[in-house]
Amino acid sequence: MEMNAKGRKTGETVAAGIRRRIATGDLQIGDRLPTEEELTESFGIARTTLREGLRILESQGLIEIKRGRGGGAIVTMPDLDRLAEPLAVMLQLRRTTSADLDEARRLIEPQLASWLAKNHTEDDLAALRAAVGAATAAADTNDREAFGFAAGQMHSTIIERGGNNTLSVISQLLHKLVIDRYTTAAMYSDQALMRRAARSYWKLVDLITDGDAERASTHWEQQMAWVLAESEDRLLDVYEGRAETPPR
Repeated sequence: MEMNAKGRKTGETVAAGIRRRIATGDLQIGDRLPTEEELTESFGIARTTLREGLRILESQGLIEIKRGRGGGAIVTMPDLDRLAEPLAVMLQLRRTTSADLDEARRLIEPQLASWLAKNHTEDDLAALRAAVGAATAAADTNDREAFGFAAGQMHSTIIERGGNNTLSVISQLLHKLVIDRYTTAAMYSDQALMRRAARSYWKLVDLITDGDAERASTHWEQQMAWVLAESEDRLLDVYEGRAETPPR
């Protein structure tokens, strides 16, 4: 038992060492780790201890271990879905409400929209216009499923391109926790509401294009508040049996 505990502790030390090399850029995404022989020699450890460290990194999504001939450990970017799952459990254990999550998102996303207005590229604007274009097309054809996806992409684009990596990652995690709720609400929406939302998206793009950071932030906060209120109403209708079954 003592050897196993010691092995795990050493394995964690090995994992921390490799993790630092990834964080500092010494190892890039897509790079193959040195061979087991090279790593065991470098760390001065047994093969079993090294493999324990690699399993830790694999569980964290930092490496992918390919088996068989030509295999090995390759550095990967952790999947946000994997990170969102333990966050969701932690929030559930803390009895976090949907309103609490929504309030956090409303504190972050408008700020990202503001920063995007201050400092954006043509690629940023093109990505926003593509998302809004998809939402507009879905609204015009009354395609609820496509609109729900496009609306999610609108949020994702703002989050990913807002210019602050820390808030971006946090906001992406929160967005993943609530996206299913809004997709469901979109399925029970109507064409007038979808068209109203699409017009609001275009207004935000105009404000960002003009560099109007204050109005972009205010507009997106108001848009989120309206969508959240509408979503709650729609979902309440669903739960209480007042909503009609959406068309397939």
